[in-house]
Amino acid sequence: MFKKGSANEGVRSPSGFYGWHMLALASLVGILTGPGQSAAVSVFREHLSSGLDLSDSAIATAYLVGTLTSSVFQPRIGTWVDSVGVKRATIIIGVLFAIAVAHMSLIHGVVWLAVGFLGIRILGQGALSLTSTVAVAHWFNLRRGFAMGLKTTVTFSGMSAVPLILALTIEAWGWREAWLIAAVTILITVVPIAFFGYVDRPSDLGQVPDGGKYEDQIVSNKRAKSVTRDVAIRTRTFWTLASVTICSSLFGTGLIFHQSNILGEIGYSNSEAAAMFLPTAVGSILGGLGFGWLADRSIRPWLPGTSAFLIAATTFLGGSVTSFGGVICYVLLFGVGMGGVASLNTALLPALFGVGHIGSITGSLSFLSVLASSIGALAYSLGSNVFGDYRSTSVAFTLVPLFVACIAMMNRRHFITEKFTAP
Repeated sequence: MFKKGSANEGVRSPSGFYGWHMLALASLVGILTGPGQSAAVSVFREHLSSGLDLSDSAIATAYLVGTLTSSVFQPRIGTWVDSVGVKRATIIIGVLFAIAVAHMSLIHGVVWLAVGFLGIRILGQGALSLTSTVAVAHWFNLRRGFAMGLKTTVTFSGMSAVPLILALTIEAWGWREAWLIAAVTILITVVPIAFFGYVDRPSDLGQVPDGGKYEDQIVSNKRAKSVTRDVAIRTRTFWTLASVTICSSLFGTGLIFHQSNILGEIGYSNSEAAAMFLPTAVGSILGGLGFGWLADRSIRPWLPGTSAFLIAATTFLGGSVTSFGGVICYVLLFGVGMGGVASLNTALLPALFGVGHIGSITGSLSFLSVLASSIGALAYSLGSNVFGDYRSTSVAFTLVPLFVACIAMMNRRHFITEKFTAP
């Protein structure tokens, strides 16, 4: 199925293929963005509250400010990654992210906390995640959907263990020390991976995407076109995909943040509600691999609309199910939708707009995604005041992704590209 070089040729030789090694390394880097992700930060919430004498609302506000501010920089970071290359960018960002995580061990007061959140969100959840995605995009063409789906699956699976590891570290050594340990871990892993393992493009090793033949790549290059970010963001295709991404980030963050509230309204304890993240993780694996595989095939134009329909079904089930079986269906479908959208984005952006400016285009989409995620929790909180409870809010919000799904289906012809089927 995949082109392999012989043992004596080596994967770094012109006759080999280094793409699968890049996928593995980028997946590991993606996992190491964990300390900058919402799930990991939530582990520190109680300790930040008691250690800094801050209310939950103060911490949430600091997190909102830090996340919102970080979103503004994502397009510029993407452009910079395009100009300096993934390898150099990852080394620099890895060092800065480690410093930002270590800085979290020194914070005092809500303003300082907001600055700390800005650092770990812009460098971890934003910049380092972006480079790990771009690192893979250059190495695959016809198999890009499958490769991105696999990368998303491995990253999500590994990242799900980060909160537990941090919680155990906090229990053993304290929350400030946990930040320091995380920082050292990032520094001694991300930087060596990028320095010794990353290769910017296949051409740097005399190779071609997918490990194909050079003659086939000449034909592929004639058909492949790269557009700039300015051109991409003026297309209906970009904004259709962005609308699906915004729905995923906004409602996904809201449902995750208020999981204990939503399930608590039907009698679930905090620990029981937290346990329901396990089926969600399973669903994200299925969604990531499934949508990644489908993104390489002729069904591709239908996938954005299907993803939005899954989000709509998730928000509806979140506010309507009462039985244990119904809850399992809800959290499993939630994972499929979130994993599917993440995999779809990483596969479709380079397929639609090329890889020449993929960093800046991905940065623009990341800006919208981070912006939406920053207001997700607040949207559900305000909605509970308007509609009376969180379950009613979730049902009411179903109309938004349902509308986006209809728009995406109407615009599906814009997602047709010259090649679909992987060999």
